[in-house]
Amino acid sequence: MDRRPPAFAIVQRAIRATQLGGLLLGAGFLAACALVLPGAPPLHTHYIHIQDAVSPPRLDVQVGDEVRWQNLRDEPVTVSLLSHLSGSSVSCHTGFSRFGSFDDTATIQPKAYVSLCFARAGSIHFNVWLDLQDPLRSMTPTAKIVVSPRST
Repeated sequence: MDRRPPAFAIVQRAIRATQLGGLLLGAGFLAACALVLPGAPPLHTHYIHIQDAVSPPRLDVQVGDEVRWQNLRDEPVTVSLLSHLSGSSVSCHTGFSRFGSFDDTATIQPKAYVSLCFARAGSIHFNVWLDLQDPLRSMTPTAKIVVSPRST
């Protein structure tokens, strides 16, 4: 039989609750470190070059990195994301005018670029159309960006 006063049990429960709260708070801070807030500057910039093909066809990046699709051609091209991204998946973007809604495409003028900064891990598939007048025959094979959590 436990002979400690009832107040002791209450104090023990309060200590356990405080410890659990601290653990949960710490886990929350760790999870927040895996995300990048909108408007945060990119940690690294990676390039996808567009000429007669897309290079590289697969790009591995980490959360917080910026990816730039750079048009090295003398004509405009169009990039279209096949993976739907919400606004919370991206911390910055250039050239995607209606990003995150119904039209995740961007036209890239010659010698220019469009970009996205990824705030969450995941895979993004995309195509590029090299000739806007002939979309059926000018589409590049589907390419992929793999966004991994930033290692700590």
